[in-house]
Amino acid sequence: MTAPAPSPRGWCPSLHEPMLSGDGLLLRVKPHAARLTAAEARLIAHQAARHGNGAIDLTQRGNLQPRGFSADGARMFADAMVAAGLARAEPGVERGRNLLAPPLLGVDAGIAPGTAALVGALADAMATWPKLPAKFGVVVDGGGLLPLPAERADLHLRCLGPQAEIRLGGGDAVAICATGDAVGAATRLARHFATLAPARRMHQAVAVHGAAGILAAAGLVARPDANPLPALPPCAVGSLPGPVLGVAVPFGQLQATQLAALAELAERQGDGTLRVSPWRALLLPGVTDTVAAAALGMIVSPTDPRLRVLACTGSPGCGAAMLETRAAAAWLAPRLPAGLPLLHVSGCAKGCAHPGAAPATLVGQPGGLALVRNGRAGDPPAAAGLTLEQTLAVLEPS
Repeated sequence: MTAPAPSPRGWCPSLHEPMLSGDGLLLRVKPHAARLTAAEARLIAHQAARHGNGAIDLTQRGNLQPRGFSADGARMFADAMVAAGLARAEPGVERGRNLLAPPLLGVDAGIAPGTAALVGALADAMATWPKLPAKFGVVVDGGGLLPLPAERADLHLRCLGPQAEIRLGGGDAVAICATGDAVGAATRLARHFATLAPARRMHQAVAVHGAAGILAAAGLVARPDANPLPALPPCAVGSLPGPVLGVAVPFGQLQATQLAALAELAERQGDGTLRVSPWRALLLPGVTDTVAAAALGMIVSPTDPRLRVLACTGSPGCGAAMLETRAAAAWLAPRLPAGLPLLHVSGCAKGCAHPGAAPATLVGQPGGLALVRNGRAGDPPAAAGLTLEQTLAVLEPS
């Protein structure tokens, strides 16, 4: 395989199409059905340290994002992932594998019957879909301990056993079909969406054509959606029923050595798997040893103040950042006002760590920090030119 050409900044990277950042190239590994064996996790860790700088981000899409590669290093890492069955060799197919599955599939008995079969069949079908925008994503939810209704996607399928609900990103309607027909319906929707240029995401298409019209084009009947998406995701950190140990990575990034050590813990105490999630947390079925996980630098308590702060890579890892975001987040976390449920710390106005609105967002700017209230990183600030210490006075909820 030839060395991959780096994608421009702002592009959504994939394994074969890495993106250039301040610390080299970064790329993504997309675990099948949110599951890694301990051996697969060790392989990713080893190859990330051998060919990259060993830093691995956990993304909101449930992917692993190793960093710090040269062009040749990225090629060798990609080759290793394909050889291990962790990725497809075809760049277009691999790019489109944006399928978020329930993290505890096969472990949580509360997940609706038929969900695993739906995930598998949909993954196979997506390999045949037309070329779609790189960020086009699909969620399959089956309920259970850690449901996914709050996760945004272009297509959102919820398995209810014999029936499935299908929702469109940005839509206010739902279609119901037999679970056995859901893959065909999703495929028709994807093919129809591909004709709706210049829409890059489903919510843009819905704004123009309406959810009911798009669903009807796929042979589906739209109904009013009586179940709006919840505002907050479930808590995936700490000792969970099962037993399952949920461990969060401080501010979304771990080192290859930590991933390898977690793999060893999963193999020694659990069922030998690690489950990825869209909440920048890893789940270890069968593991109960919070002390061992904490010793590896993981967050194991759902009340840890660091869980209230979201931060991007920041400088120097990102060339666009004007703030060392993770250092700022670590300083701010234990000092946050009690009434502030979430703080987003962004190195620039793009807001990569949290594209949506947050109660408070601190944005790095040339003249200091800006504060955005109840908005996104790119929104007009309520205050600007702040030092890190000065932000404490203005972070109190108004």
